[in-house]
Amino acid sequence: MHEILKMSQLFSQLEDRSLDEIASASTLKNCDAGEVLFFEGDPVHSFFIVGRGRVKVFKLSPDGKEQILMIAEPGDSFAEAALFAGGFYPASAQALEPSEVLVINRERFLGILQRHPNLALNMIARLSELLRKLTQLVESLSLTNVTTRPAKYLLDMIPDGPGDEVTLTLPEKKTVLAAEIGIIPETLSRSLARLSREKIISVDGSSIHVLDRERMQELVKR
Repeated sequence: MHEILKMSQLFSQLEDRSLDEIASASTLKNCDAGEVLFFEGDPVHSFFIVGRGRVKVFKLSPDGKEQILMIAEPGDSFAEAALFAGGFYPASAQALEPSEVLVINRERFLGILQRHPNLALNMIARLSELLRKLTQLVESLSLTNVTTRPAKYLLDMIPDGPGDEVTLTLPEKKTVLAAEIGIIPETLSRSLARLSREKIISVDGSSIHVLDRERMQELVKR
């Protein structure tokens, strides 16, 4: 448990005595690929830190369309906002692969926060980061059309530096990536095929070779 807590931005700076307190309010859970940790609308009981594997946090529309809000990897926490709001989880969480997560009990953790003001500041910083990421997601979904979202996603992956050409590796399966950027897999495939036809990228499985970054930037700005 200490190893997982130390991986987290929230708890990495805490001394062992504080980590012991948090560990005492926690349990370890091993999840199979596809296992659901909680559904949207379930009563809030815990928040989570990924120790191994990956977990997606997502919402489903009434017609069953999935929008991924975040993909939590080792060291990432999720469901912190629900920790303070109480009530019900506003989204669902599901393991993308065999995973191990630390489950931190809500009521016991809130008691720990009262005794550790510095930990409360860490939580505020983390929630501010989540708000920024969700704001960026809303901006992307509202201000970009479905055909240019894959191009914007690829541009965001490119590290800073000169040169038009760079090779990227998609971090997710294309079905997961499509849900993350708010389109259906068929639209993603068509968008990548169009970029390939226009010699802006070339695709080799999960590897994307960006051939002309400047033209991709122009496409996203339209």
